[in-house]
Amino acid sequence: MATGEASEPAAPAGQGGAEAAAGAGRSAQGAQGSGTVQIVDHALMVLKAIAEADRPRGVRELSRDLAISKSSTQRILASLERVGLAVADEATRKYVVGPAALTLAWKHADNSDLVSAATGTTARIAAVTGETACISTIVDGRRVTVHEAESSQPLRLITGVGRPYSLFSGATGRVLMSLLPADELRRLVDGHVADGPDETAADRILGQVAEVRRNGYALSRSEWIAGGCGVAVPIGVQGSLVAALSIYGPEARLTDERMAELVPALQKAAAEIALRWRQPA
Repeated sequence: MATGEASEPAAPAGQGGAEAAAGAGRSAQGAQGSGTVQIVDHALMVLKAIAEADRPRGVRELSRDLAISKSSTQRILASLERVGLAVADEATRKYVVGPAALTLAWKHADNSDLVSAATGTTARIAAVTGETACISTIVDGRRVTVHEAESSQPLRLITGVGRPYSLFSGATGRVLMSLLPADELRRLVDGHVADGPDETAADRILGQVAEVRRNGYALSRSEWIAGGCGVAVPIGVQGSLVAALSIYGPEARLTDERMAELVPALQKAAAEIALRWRQPA
């Protein structure tokens, strides 16, 4: 008996099965793609963990700290070892970053617009001041030196290219934070002071950063190394990258008066670097 409702046309034989199979194939590809991305993420997490560690890391502790299964961690480390990005001690089977990572670091420095723009000026500042001059930026919430011109003095400070330091210790960290947007700065500060005993720490840090913005420079004395002093000035921002120019030296040479005297020369050098950095390639 007719109801007045039109029935859906019947699909040709085999069409429904083909569409179902295609849908299943797309789902499988999506799942496979998601799994591939996760594997890559995990491999990068493992590489980063051993690169930043101050001691060799074992499979079990990496698995625990990174929340990656032990079997996956072992496979990732074996792959990194095959391509030279990780090296295992034969006795302990604990891993450190491998020599192939040097090639990656060299290529970054070779191709970096910031390093290219800063190399000549940084060398000149090191020669004029007699202290180690550095170009630094923020990587994963920490300050990292991307280029360094060492002092020629027998007694000198060296930060080490690629070595991460806390943003919350030293003049360079304060200058870098002064270049960040307010929301990103607040996130970093809140993360640093979370669960700490000093409830006023966040306001104190934000006040110090605001002072750097007003003054255009920062000074430090024995903050990240005993007897070490630093002067830092901002270079600027390009895209998501912030950069600072600093000099470091022993307190015997870098008195408060000497550091204040060097600020104008550093600011002029930073302006030169910023101009070259922002020029199109």
